[in-house]
Amino acid sequence: MATINKFKIALVGKPNAGKSSLFNQLTGLNQKIGNFPGVTVDKRTGLCQLNPATQAQIIDLPGIYSFYPRTLDEKVVTEILADKKNELYPDRVVLIADATNLKNCLLLLTQIIDLGLPVILALNMMDQAAKAGLSIDLIKLAIQLDVPVVMINARNGHGIEELKKLMAAPLPASSKKFYPIEKEAKPATEKIKERFHLANDYVAYQFLQQTKSLVSLSEEERAFITEVSNHYQLFPGKYQGAETILRFGAI
Repeated sequence: MATINKFKIALVGKPNAGKSSLFNQLTGLNQKIGNFPGVTVDKRTGLCQLNPATQAQIIDLPGIYSFYPRTLDEKVVTEILADKKNELYPDRVVLIADATNLKNCLLLLTQIIDLGLPVILALNMMDQAAKAGLSIDLIKLAIQLDVPVVMINARNGHGIEELKKLMAAPLPASSKKFYPIEKEAKPATEKIKERFHLANDYVAYQFLQQTKSLVSLSEEERAFITEVSNHYQLFPGKYQGAETILRFGAI
């Protein structure tokens, strides 16, 4: 049977969550290594045949803690996931979470959900979580987040076939919203939504936060966003603390 469905799928997670091991499990020898455009950050991509009719281009994005990037690696991730014009913008995301430190991983997951991206939560290191006496109710977690949740072991391949089935299946974006944009930031986000024809509040908010990082922006567009930011005094990270508290409260 010929391949008829093709997806672009990004692997996202904190450093040392098992992302690279999962990438190797999915792609085997079908890998390419290069750099992300304009930077010296390694870019690993590969092909994975999810089923006879579905093939995916897998993008192993650098490790990231949150959408308030502190390193060049993190900036690469935020600019890809926040900008549909980016050539690497994915059709869906697999977030790999360390099951022994799940709460911190869920902060990043809720940010990706708020961007409107379809996402699967892959819980890695469940064996270590069990040894530590941790118990995770997968069904309850999936309902609370409104995303598919699957257990995997990225090193030995346990759960990979189930993950591939989820990756190939229809995957709507989560219906949940975890962070209502701050009242003071709403007028600015509305201007960005109107100017760039955006429907998503959090995407517009990220345009204000990541103005220097979004490579698809023209100088005119960048100047417009900067003018809006200055007018409403929305410097990057202004509401980071409030957002983090709200997100941790929601999870």
